Amino acid sequence: MRSLLLFTVTIFQMLATPATAGKTVERDGLVSVPVEIHNSGEAPILCQAEIAHWFATDLARIEPGEGANLDLHFEPATGTWAVINRRGEALPAERAWCGLAGRTYETRWDVSLARDQPQARQFDCRAEGDRLNCW
Repeated sequence: MRSLLLFTVTIFQMLATPATAGKTVERDGLVSVPVEIHNSGEAPILCQAEIAHWFATDLARIEPGEGANLDLHFEPATGTWAVINRRGEALPAERAWCGLAGRTYETRWDVSLARDQPQARQFDCRAEGDRLNCW
């Protein structure tokens, strides 16, 4: 009985605690790196970032004919990429991608998060077959 109660309390705490995906990054050293995505296709695009090995957060939903700037940040001293959550916390980003809304990961195009001298970039994207392609 005690094990069942302990298990129930543990599950409740996990579900009641908002996901923060681990440690945050100090915001002081972060530099904004604009990555602009334009959707020239006919289907909505969703861009996401992986902020833990098992958790992704949405960066932007881009309707056909529209564009969006992904809010990515870089810490030059450590080579860490980060995204800012709604609380204003900088969460380390392991990878980022854009894909067709509803099948984002399966149709993904990876946004390069190079660790050396990141620069502002612009991409034009559209679906080609079962994948999103950007150039």
